[in-house]
Amino acid sequence: MKFISILLLCLTALVVLLFVVPVRIRCRVDTSAALDFSVSVRVLFIKRNLYPRKKTLPDLKKFRREALEKRYARKQKQDEKKRLAKEKKAARKLDKQKKQAAKAAKTGVKSPKRSIRHIIKLVLALLRVLCERFGRYLRVDIRHFDIIAAAKNPADTAVLYGWIYTAMEAFWGSFSQTKPFSRVKKNSISIYADFLRETPAVRADITMSIALWQVITILMHAGGTALTVENERRKTESMEEKAARKAAQAQARADMIKELKQ
Repeated sequence: MKFISILLLCLTALVVLLFVVPVRIRCRVDTSAALDFSVSVRVLFIKRNLYPRKKTLPDLKKFRREALEKRYARKQKQDEKKRLAKEKKAARKLDKQKKQAAKAAKTGVKSPKRSIRHIIKLVLALLRVLCERFGRYLRVDIRHFDIIAAAKNPADTAVLYGWIYTAMEAFWGSFSQTKPFSRVKKNSISIYADFLRETPAVRADITMSIALWQVITILMHAGGTALTVENERRKTESMEEKAARKAAQAQARADMIKELKQ
């Protein structure tokens, strides 16, 4: 019993640790010689390369006759499941359309469709929440960010250097005081003019970190925002449907009175 309690305590501590410890995503790029790009994820001492993945030799066991037959049978089952799911979805859609048509024939009001305005409103609300929350929780650490301005013509190199320097100064003035870039030092960003090169280049090593509980918080806020916008849409559509039903009833009453008078 004591062993089980200790095991449960260790598992609980491990889960809490995984929620609290930040996940670090490191991106490295170097275009000075050839395109060299890599992305890796690190949690505590566990590191995994997302890109590029290590090339491994194909497993010859997968190409044996028995393995190929099993893979073919599995694919047939998956295709059959997809076909049945598609048929069920089509049947549900047809049933829903019949119910909506019956309701419209009974009330004289067509069920409103989701308009582009509501979709745009939902997307903008989600983008606002995601940008706000990621800006609050995400942390960016720039180890080095070197931009090399170069062109075939030295005059073009000087112009490109001035344009890049002005853009970087504007970016640094706008985002240096925000939370994601609060740890970034200005001397980690460098701009050079290389008059011996013919093409510009970038060398960067950037790490972004965020904890799992922060990601869950962001998703919860996004879900709450989506539910709020959806409830507002349903209320608006319900009010419009009631108004249209009243108008239809008033029109039917007026037509009936007009027929009685004739």
